Amino acid sequence: MPRISLPLQIVIAICVGTILGIVLGPICSIFEPIGTAFIMFIQMVILLYIPSSIIHGLGSTSPAVARQLFRKGWVFLFFMWALIFLAIFLLNNIFPKMEIIFDASKTHSKFEESFLSYLVPKNPIYDLANNIIPAIAIFAIIMGVALMHLTHKEPLISFLERINNTIEKVLKGITAISPFGVAAIFANVTGNLYFKDVIHFGFYIFPLIILVCIFTFWALPALLKACTPLKYREIISEFRSTCLLAFVIGSPSIAIPFLNQCIKRLSNKYEIKDKELHNTSQMIVPLTYTFTQVGNLLILFFIMFLSYYYGLRMDWLDQALVSLLTIPMSFGGPELAVNSVSFLIEKLGFPDTALILFDKTSIITQNFQVLLSVASMTTFAIILLLGYYNRLTFKIAHFFKHFFPIVFILIFSILVSQRIIFRYQKPESIGDSLKMAAVLPNFRPAKVYKYGEKLPDIKYRTTIDDPMTRIFTTNQFFIGYHPHLPPFSYFNKNGELVGYDIAFAYQLAHDLNVTPVFIPFYYSHLGEMLENNIIDIAASPVLLSAAGRRGMNFPQFYFQQRNVFIVLRQRKNEFINLKSLQDNPNLIIGNLGYFELISEQYFPFAKNVEIIDSWHISHALDEGIIDAMYWELELAQEYCKRNPEYIVIDYGNAIGDTYLAFPVKFNAFAFIFYLNSWINLAHDQGFDKQMYEYWMLGHPPVLKRTRWNILDLIRNKEQ
Repeated sequence: MPRISLPLQIVIAICVGTILGIVLGPICSIFEPIGTAFIMFIQMVILLYIPSSIIHGLGSTSPAVARQLFRKGWVFLFFMWALIFLAIFLLNNIFPKMEIIFDASKTHSKFEESFLSYLVPKNPIYDLANNIIPAIAIFAIIMGVALMHLTHKEPLISFLERINNTIEKVLKGITAISPFGVAAIFANVTGNLYFKDVIHFGFYIFPLIILVCIFTFWALPALLKACTPLKYREIISEFRSTCLLAFVIGSPSIAIPFLNQCIKRLSNKYEIKDKELHNTSQMIVPLTYTFTQVGNLLILFFIMFLSYYYGLRMDWLDQALVSLLTIPMSFGGPELAVNSVSFLIEKLGFPDTALILFDKTSIITQNFQVLLSVASMTTFAIILLLGYYNRLTFKIAHFFKHFFPIVFILIFSILVSQRIIFRYQKPESIGDSLKMAAVLPNFRPAKVYKYGEKLPDIKYRTTIDDPMTRIFTTNQFFIGYHPHLPPFSYFNKNGELVGYDIAFAYQLAHDLNVTPVFIPFYYSHLGEMLENNIIDIAASPVLLSAAGRRGMNFPQFYFQQRNVFIVLRQRKNEFINLKSLQDNPNLIIGNLGYFELISEQYFPFAKNVEIIDSWHISHALDEGIIDAMYWELELAQEYCKRNPEYIVIDYGNAIGDTYLAFPVKFNAFAFIFYLNSWINLAHDQGFDKQMYEYWMLGHPPVLKRTRWNILDLIRNKEQ
């Protein structure tokens, strides 16, 4: 019986893993350790193979050979970088351009130390232990160049060659068992992939996949056809041998032995006879692995997606700077992408939760990123080999024949996509479709009274002064709310009272085992309502600094965020210079919900005007009653999403922070003690983080979701 080839084994493993994921769903998480262990075994030897092979490759050749390789390859490397950057900048135009936040702080975290830590091998042992491949590669290059100029280096060269041969045998053994690892990886990924996430991030995921396919199956083969004697079928055959396994497991490391085999096949095909061929290939493959993974440059596209997603503007200078930074960040495998993205998120001022989006999308995108990286590695290795041995046959007509259509099709597709997206994009906020039941498993609708609606008879409740006694005696928990403050407290499109604070209130009522009742309030009457026992607590944004107001006291804060301005979009340039604003006696600032207590500290000469309700903000700004609305970032950002004629002016932390807390009656000390313990427990259990992810970002916590799978379908039928 003929032995099944490795590519066919991998295809079978993909099918088996996918079927298991569809049938078993999240149960397939049991396969995650197997897939993780498989990738760790690969990394175990690759991290040693990279410095060993680079030092051996550089050290065993002469300076003249190294210069020749650089001279033959740098043009093609820069061309591939330029082509992928051009495609990314073109794709960036599909995102609807609506600037929500204008960063007026001009203060970004210093990046020199973090940036250099990727490149400068300060501690090679640390770099090896922490998988910092760019620094490892640069350390190896420095050592290899030094070894290149030494005399009597043969014993060390021989030792390094034995190490490389040993590692290659280990990699060959790992390759033999790769179908098991591939099946485990695909089962885990398919079983835990939520199709709602794919649709939700479609603006990012689908264009990226299309771009990778265009480059892998058209642009890179066209480059090889224009520069080498290879035919398209031969190119795709080489791509299949080097890319397939790396793509399915999501790691380019496994492609290294296949790249070596590719070089050997082409050397035989074109009858390259050179006693230095082995040393040359030993230098080509590691350098190619380290420096030509252009798929890693797609983190720039993710950053551009974040700019659209969060409404944060990136001007051309920012985009150019990030583009330059992504080049050294692309050195090495995609395992470094989390570090790179985290670094860029911090530098550009995106919310920390942006990493959550990267984790979700990378389940799909990382494999395609690896596909493009390995295809570019293969392309560059072939060009470098044939260029060094003068086997290139540049055909300029063939070059223009393919690359003009590629650019034309990209531009045409983007223009069509723009029209479709801009025409059918729904203007409603994500928050309008969020529901309490989607995030609270024990949710039961409560009675919600609205403005003007007759309240229940509360005479008996008002006679009980202690809130804890009142709550447990009546078995009712009266919660004050403000209805127009998304994402904290508001009515969704179905008329349901929802929001970040409302979710806390429902959970608190559930933990107290009492029935919640929601009563509307105005900020001007909040202290009076608490003091007169009309409500037990308020679950809408209230500043901790309002503790001095009559009738109110607070437990510890549950939410912290910086303060910002809301201004008319056409007036944003008037608010760039913060110092001049702080010294301006003619500045008029609007405040809602005790924010004047903070704004007076940062704008002592300005006039503060109370805004009774968020509905009045637009009228006050449009009519010039106020110049700017001083508010908390999340409130301001959501307001501008719903009202795009206004924009958020963000000064960093220069105009103060907001600390939100749940107000209670002034002398409710037992209740405050309980609330402090409850808030700490909610934080320790990750409840606040889950609520932030849902109400601020629109993503239900994964632990609260059960993905459809065939096994659950069969169980439900039997029941």
